[in-house]
Amino acid sequence: MIDFMSSWAEQIVLAVIIATIIELILPKNKNKKYIQMVIGIYILFNIISPIIKNKEAFSVEKYNIEKYSSDSGYVVDQSSMDKRLEKIYLEELENTVKAKFKDYTILKCDIDAVLDTTKKNAGIHSITVKTKEEIEENKIKEIKKEIAEEFEIKEDIININV
Repeated sequence: MIDFMSSWAEQIVLAVIIATIIELILPKNKNKKYIQMVIGIYILFNIISPIIKNKEAFSVEKYNIEKYSSDSGYVVDQSSMDKRLEKIYLEELENTVKAKFKDYTILKCDIDAVLDTTKKNAGIHSITVKTKEEIEENKIKEIKKEIAEEFEIKEDIININV
């Protein structure tokens, strides 16, 4: 197998050297791209032909795959992964809500949500944001509307406190 691979590599190197010499000799005319295409096919043929000629060298049947496979016995706990994904999703929800208050200092942002869609009460139940500064009433309404539209929830479950 090693002899086969080394002779194959020698053939490829020789083909590339020949192709390079031919390209250096060629004049720069409009036929050069066609000649380069033929050279590319020649190199490709030199790469593929040993595989076609020597199919048994690349046959998978002669290898014992079971010998190399392993069964670690490790079982993935889907519930822990689900909890972690839920935590990451809630953090992203909080970051999205906080981004709406870019001109204000946020002291606290809480999102009460059940993300398990198999449960009856799945969804966002409340969003509570506590800010350091006073916010104008029309600005609060605008932010509530943006959040409600983005998360497709009712505006009355969004609470903004000072």
